[in-house]
Amino acid sequence: MAPAHPRSSASSSSFPRERRIRRRAEFVRIQNGGHRVSTRHLLILVAAPTEGAARGGAPRGGDVKSAAAPVPSGPSRLGLVASRKVGGAVSRNRAKRLLREAFRRFPELFPERVDIVVILRTGAGSLGLDDVLAELRGVVPVLRRRAREALTAAPRARTELMAERSAGDPPARAPDQTDQADPTDS
Repeated sequence: MAPAHPRSSASSSSFPRERRIRRRAEFVRIQNGGHRVSTRHLLILVAAPTEGAARGGAPRGGDVKSAAAPVPSGPSRLGLVASRKVGGAVSRNRAKRLLREAFRRFPELFPERVDIVVILRTGAGSLGLDDVLAELRGVVPVLRRRAREALTAAPRARTELMAERSAGDPPARAPDQTDQADPTDS
């Protein structure tokens, strides 16, 4: 018996793992340090990829510092965030599916060699593909500018990280509780 919904083997319909942002640490890094572009229903964050992303993901339990060094290489990656404010599970998943479709079918709307996190806002669950594309097309120049800013900031951040490592200075530590004088001792 043939499957009810045969899967297409066309490469344009695939969304490979190396194009996805999957780990929480990556989402947090981009959300904390990404350059923001805002539309009515989308908040788009753009950041330079890291060495870990260029290798296909951050190492598990490995050297965290090397995974955090920005390296602008490889294809763009997409991560999606949809809270319950967007709607129920069906609405959230549909909105995320539409954004993934836009990312796959219209790569010219997204800058290259960056990590992109899209946070869906209230009302995004009721958008159609044409609405999503219209919002994205409206911010393409700003998105490209933010990507350039993120990529030019990345070499500076990497240079600073390398200088910090080569200095060999141990990080400053907070004084222990035992090092402080007890006010009751007089």
